[in-house]
Amino acid sequence: MEKYQEVAPSVSRGGIEEKYREITPAAVILGVLWGAFMAASFTYAGMIMGFTSGGSAIAAIVGWGILRGVLKKGTVVENNIVQTIASAVNISVSGVIFTIPALYIMGLHEEINTLYFVLATAAGALLGITFMIPLRKQMIEIDRLKFPTGTAVATVLKTPGSGIEKARILFAGMILSAVVYLIQQFPVFGLPHIIPEVVDLGSMLHLPSWINLTIALSLMVFGMGLITGRNGLIVLAGGVLSYYIITPVVKALGWIPSDVQGAAISSFVYGNMTRPLGIGMLLGGSIAGLLLSLPVIAVAIKSLAQASKGADSNSNEELPVKYLYIGAGLAFLLLFITTYKLGNLGVGRSLLTALVGVIWIFIASLLVAMSTGMTDWSPVSGLSLVSVMILLYLTSKNIPLTILLGATVGVAISGAADMMQDLKTGHLVGGIPSRQQKVEILTSWIGPLIAITVVGLIWKAYGIGNDMVPAPQAMALKSMVDAILGGSVPVDKFLAGGLIGFALSLSGVPGLGVLVGLSMYLPILYIIPYGIGCVVNEITKKRKGHEFITEKVLPFAAGLMVGEAAMTLLFAVLTVAGVLHP
Repeated sequence: MEKYQEVAPSVSRGGIEEKYREITPAAVILGVLWGAFMAASFTYAGMIMGFTSGGSAIAAIVGWGILRGVLKKGTVVENNIVQTIASAVNISVSGVIFTIPALYIMGLHEEINTLYFVLATAAGALLGITFMIPLRKQMIEIDRLKFPTGTAVATVLKTPGSGIEKARILFAGMILSAVVYLIQQFPVFGLPHIIPEVVDLGSMLHLPSWINLTIALSLMVFGMGLITGRNGLIVLAGGVLSYYIITPVVKALGWIPSDVQGAAISSFVYGNMTRPLGIGMLLGGSIAGLLLSLPVIAVAIKSLAQASKGADSNSNEELPVKYLYIGAGLAFLLLFITTYKLGNLGVGRSLLTALVGVIWIFIASLLVAMSTGMTDWSPVSGLSLVSVMILLYLTSKNIPLTILLGATVGVAISGAADMMQDLKTGHLVGGIPSRQQKVEILTSWIGPLIAITVVGLIWKAYGIGNDMVPAPQAMALKSMVDAILGGSVPVDKFLAGGLIGFALSLSGVPGLGVLVGLSMYLPILYIIPYGIGCVVNEITKKRKGHEFITEKVLPFAAGLMVGEAAMTLLFAVLTVAGVLHP
């Protein structure tokens, strides 16, 4: 049987040199299709929980399942191209879901011009990738930064046999999750209500009506917790603090109006106290995370200066620096056109706004690439919020344009972090960097298009900023914009929450303030199943060991997450099309 060399540039058979499989039609098509599927699914999932995942490991698992399990061929570096493309398409959704939904929440969705929104976010994707071209060799080969996610994906790529088995487990989780969601929707088809979507445990346990113990029976949310493990317990702890400590204390102190009784007590405390405190903590935690990362900029600039000296030293492996100049020029042009057309700012102001946007993306991309390489923590939300604050004044407080530019920054820095993680993976498995860079440049624009489309679909089917689709990051952005514009906002609670979130993020635990803030803002019906997933992960790890988690639990959890999200979007499409009438 023919075998392919996995990490060498070529393999000799009978004196004839054959190129190994790397960029192939199968790899490109599979990467784009699976990346698009993940982008759509993760857009919905991210608007539920307020955070998302790059999905590189999932793509690598699926890649082995298709390449080796179905096509019966494929090399490590070919599957590396699959995960590179899939993650490039998928990762940019975080920049969109943290920002664009705020326009829907604010009632400004009619201001969304799809063409220009896609052009601007595509420009961000292009900038995030091209800015990293001269940094690869310095950060990965000379500085030898860890890039933990990229290293973990390389481990998956190096074990094709294990990858096929993981793919089977992942697809089993997808099928189970999709089937359970379909059964939950039986009433839509006039069938018996077998599995409810929500269970009120408070009523079942005869607890006082003001204690909210409503749980969503969502395998997607449970799967997200199962993937996260110990770190996600912070979210559970924040939810317990919000609903089962603060609410009883507020009630005992008599801070609730006399006309608010029963179940309305929990909603009152959530809407007037814990929710604004949580949003403040999210903002404060994001700002603290940004400040803590500032020293990294000096290191990143030093790396860039050193990298530029030998950027073209090996043109067979590295893309020439001219790609950086071309990409930056094209992205600047797209941002200028978008700003000029949507902002009514005039040529001069539009040029200045586009220039500031490109410069800020450059700085933020350096920061996030270095931060990701050192700690695996990417401060996307904090940088996106700061971007909006900077650009709000440059755009003469044009909210739709400002939020669009904030999304552009978010897409760019997400792409920059993912680019370096993927290049770390490629370095470890013997991939050629220039090939990875080329496929990311050619495909990264697909993700923003999908994410913007899905956000609009979710709005039409379910609404945004409610219990079903909380969109906590976008809600925080809306609140910040309202505060800057002088609206009626609970400034005292935002400030108090901001100080708490800032202090928590200085504790040394990356993103602690943001995680606790999200948990205080999220509805309890999602926090509990997410927390249960985290607890199950920890218990299983202690009983079965870390290897069992990696080989069995995480692929199954990923399937649970993707399966329900995909079915939810399918039902949303059918609802918007008028086929279903929930």
